[in-house]
Amino acid sequence: MCGIIGYSSHQKSSTTAQKIVQGLKKMEYRGYDSWGVAIAKPGKILIDKKTGAIGELGRNIKNSLPLGIGHTRWATHGGVTKNNAHPHLSVGGRFAVVQNGIVENFIELKKKLQKDGYKFKTQTDTEVIVHLVHKFLKKNDLREASRLAFLELKGRNTFVVLDHQTKTIIAVRQGSPLVVGRSKDEVLLASDTIPLLGNVPEIVYVDDNQLVEICDGKHNIYSAKSGKKVRIKVQKLEQKLEKIDKDGFPHFMIKEIFEQQYTVLEAAGYSEKELRPLVSKIKKAKKVYTLGAGTAAFAAGQIARFLRNVGIDAQELRSYEAESYLSLINKKDLVIAVSQSGETADTLEVIEELRKKRVPIASIVNMVGSTTTRFSDYPYFSRSGPEICVASTKAYTSQVVWGYLLSQTVAGKYKQAQREISQLSKKLKKYFADKSHQRVLKNLVKRILKEEHIFVLGKNQHFYSALEGALKIKEITYKHFEGFSAGELKHGVIALVEKGTYVFGIVGGNKQEKMDVLNALAEVKARGAKVIGIADESHEFFDTHLFADDGNGLDSITKIIPFQLLSYYLALSLGNDPDKPRNLAKSVTVK
Repeated sequence: MCGIIGYSSHQKSSTTAQKIVQGLKKMEYRGYDSWGVAIAKPGKILIDKKTGAIGELGRNIKNSLPLGIGHTRWATHGGVTKNNAHPHLSVGGRFAVVQNGIVENFIELKKKLQKDGYKFKTQTDTEVIVHLVHKFLKKNDLREASRLAFLELKGRNTFVVLDHQTKTIIAVRQGSPLVVGRSKDEVLLASDTIPLLGNVPEIVYVDDNQLVEICDGKHNIYSAKSGKKVRIKVQKLEQKLEKIDKDGFPHFMIKEIFEQQYTVLEAAGYSEKELRPLVSKIKKAKKVYTLGAGTAAFAAGQIARFLRNVGIDAQELRSYEAESYLSLINKKDLVIAVSQSGETADTLEVIEELRKKRVPIASIVNMVGSTTTRFSDYPYFSRSGPEICVASTKAYTSQVVWGYLLSQTVAGKYKQAQREISQLSKKLKKYFADKSHQRVLKNLVKRILKEEHIFVLGKNQHFYSALEGALKIKEITYKHFEGFSAGELKHGVIALVEKGTYVFGIVGGNKQEKMDVLNALAEVKARGAKVIGIADESHEFFDTHLFADDGNGLDSITKIIPFQLLSYYLALSLGNDPDKPRNLAKSVTVK
């Protein structure tokens, strides 16, 4: 979660604060509970921090040094208050600290520090890091004090220290991502590459248990465990600088929903030759596991189903519940990790354990240069472009489309799959151009606005559509939507249905699949439910028909779009910000 940025230059600069704020704005999807900056001035550090969305600084910072750090927060320890916002200043004001992660032994360390006379002014676990650095700084230089403090911490923690006395930034990484960008005159430090694009030509990815020392626009990297200097691997920042704006849309979410008519083609842009290494590995693997968390778990489920349909023994795993499978997976198997950011903590922990066993890892992520990508033997990208809205839409469908292309390539049907994906794109273009579908959705919103419990039924390829559709609405509207398999209805779920209960049914697939869902809808209809059918044609059981074209093998794509749009329009009617749902962040880098 959280976003970190740092800046250092050997040239005088009056724009330090602006550079940091601009970088934070590009990472606001990582957290937007509160934000703040710390700017070095001769003899002191000036801090400005606020709650809420990133805006303008509350003070005019003049005569600053070209040295500063910033932070956008997703709260873990401590409420969303200005006092708990980062950066946090040390005793005496010599240095400031920002952190991304959770100090799992926070309580234990806090008690020890209190015995040493340290007083705590916030509810955050970050303050433990501040006091530890201060404590070790009494007998060590800044780099060593930061390293020793880091060794005291348990959990996935990345923190950055800004020291005005030595005009130095120290950053240490464990778990949460960190990348250094550099040019001839300056060094930028950030949680991902987006703030670096257009600013620096070269980057260095910081690995776990590494410490970065930045001073006077230059940097070195050390082992955080031994303190020894390590060789820096410099890479060109080849990622394209894409214009990140709403492009005339009122929100990023609706823009990204509409972009799917194009991004499904981008996701399928891999040639048969580029897919061949992974296809060969899939055919040789004893078993294939797909791995993901949240929306990525549902994409992983669809990918596993696609593979099973072409004869591959594939099983989907939820990252946060994969522990019991670890002893069963070995180097004869293959794991395909699915993630939007490539930094999902739950997923990375599983990958790290599998790498110890030399299990081959493939991945499909949206963020270039992510940890998941660098840990993968077979890295692929969903190529959907920056997804700024916290709730994933185009990244999800891109990963599903990639999975379909992969499975059909395994079956020797690459060209046929490409034709189907091209046809899918055309259907989505036609769908988004037809405003009548959106009018039906908006009218439905008025009827369900005050409903608190609504259910979604799907089957086979639409089981995961039901789960993802319900999740999308939960994320943005804060209402209880629950997805189920239509086959589960008679095994308990139907007890939840009473007169007036709204039930969505996803009707698609082959004749038998459609009939199974229609029968389930008939059963809830008989008990007084109000039925909303998502299908390519209407039916007598439907109180409302939400049109969604027949997508054939990719029907799970065409049928998920109405849920994305419903979520958006319902959020607007409720007065919610669809781009920034409460309590959520785009990149889940803590457990």
